[in-house]
Formats: sequence, C-alpha cells, structure tokens
Amino acid sequence: MDPAYLNKKIIDLSNEELITLGFLGENVAPGVKAMVEKVRADPVRLGTVTCFMVDCFKRRYSAQAPPQDAAEPLGSPTSPTSPTISEAETLYSQLSNDSDALTVVAPDLISKYEMNFWYHGISGNPPKLMWRSDLETNPFPTPPPGTRFFKIPAKTAHGVFGTPLNAVWDTVAPQILASMKAHGLKYSALSTARFSTVEDGKEETFGPVVVWIAVRPNTTNAGAVRDATPDILHILADAQITDVVVEWYEASVKRLVDTRVVAG
Repeated sequence: MDPAYLNKKIIDLSNEELITLGFLGENVAPGVKAMVEKVRADPVRLGTVTCFMVDCFKRRYSAQAPPQDAAEPLGSPTSPTSPTISEAETLYSQLSNDSDALTVVAPDLISKYEMNFWYHGISGNPPKLMWRSDLETNPFPTPPPGTRFFKIPAKTAHGVFGTPLNAVWDTVAPQILASMKAHGLKYSALSTARFSTVEDGKEETFGPVVVWIAVRPNTTNAGAVRDATPDILHILADAQITDVVVEWYEASVKRLVDTRVVAG
C-alpha cells in the first residue's frame, strides 16, 4: 500500500481514494468492503481506524481460500493463485548458496538472511529490514549451515488498539518526526503495528508493539537509523512507554491521483 496513506483515517478519505486503495469497488473482497462501510457509518466509535489497519485485515482476508464448493472465480480477491515455487523459496535457495548470507557484512548491521526474511509473510513483496532495536535480545531463527529445507517463520501485521502507546501517540509522533529530522533522516511513513509469527510446528505468537518507520530509499543507511533509535526510545520512555520496539525499513512515497471532478 502507498506508505503516504498508512496513518490516514478511513473516514477522512473520499470514495475515489478508497477505490484506488482497493478498499471499495466491484472487485474488493466482501469482508473488506463491509468493514470500511461499518467504519464510515459509525465515525464516533470507529473513526480512528486507519488505512494500515484495514490493509492488514485485507491481506488476511484475501489469504483465506474459499470453500471447495464455492462458486468463486479463479484469481478473485478471495482465492489468490500460488506459484509452484514461491519467490521466498527462490530467494532462500539463492541465499543458501551464499556463504555470507547468515553473517553480518559491513556496511549492513544485520545478515542478508534476516534483512530479507524478517517481514516474510506480511505481503507478497515485504520490505527489507534495516535495523531493529531488539536485535540483541530477540535473535531471528536461522537455518543451520548446509540446511537445504527450512521453513521460514511467517508473519502477519496487525493494527494496534487499546495500548498505552495509543493514548500518547498524538503527542509522541510529532516528537519522533522532529527527532528523525534532527538526525537528517527522510521518512516515508511512521506507524505502529504488532506482528504475529507462526514458526514450523508451533502456535501463533504475538510480538511487542512496534514503532514502524519507513525511510526513503537510498537516502540513509543502517548505521544512521541505528544511531537515531536511542533518541526515539527516550521520547517513548519519557511518555512512560517502555515495552515497544523500533523497526526501520525503506519505502518510497507515492501519492495517489485524486480523481474527483472539479467543476469549472
């Protein structure tokens, strides 16, 4: 999804914008459309629902295959087709033949493997991780050397509701943006998320609340975002928010075209 829309509220968008985002329209999954319509019908209780939250629901909804006897056409939003060999499997095969894939090679601060697979599962083309504040305390599972078959943990992104961070977000978010600017970082998106993870043979587990930051591609490096992280954690700590993780990735800013007709 367009990073510029991650934190925008559903109730603030036009029909044209919602259609362009894939939240309304003829080919949108019924559950997604129903969710958006409920939000717009009850702005008092549901007015804080953002595009990011709906997009997370959309990905989960679209990933559910219809019943075998359902008259759902192949390739519809609720029955995505899957290639015989996924892009993730192809990438894993390539990295398994790279002797440096599981080690940290400067100027990167994390391995190629973790960089490419940390967000595995959240979308068809997940972003690459640049840095995360819990790197030392929360190691990413990696395959033993020489392993040809290893099931990569799959993640799902969720919205953040009813946490202490929600109560202070309108205060700390501008401070975080100012801190990034002071460090010379050009951001694309600032949002919050929680990620659930499913590892092979284990039940789904939920991670901590994440302050999820996208920077513009080719404008900075892992060292710079790492060095900017302590100030962000300090801002959160001053607001009594301590059980969060800061994660960085790259994403472009793309503006949607406003298709509303202006009378001449």
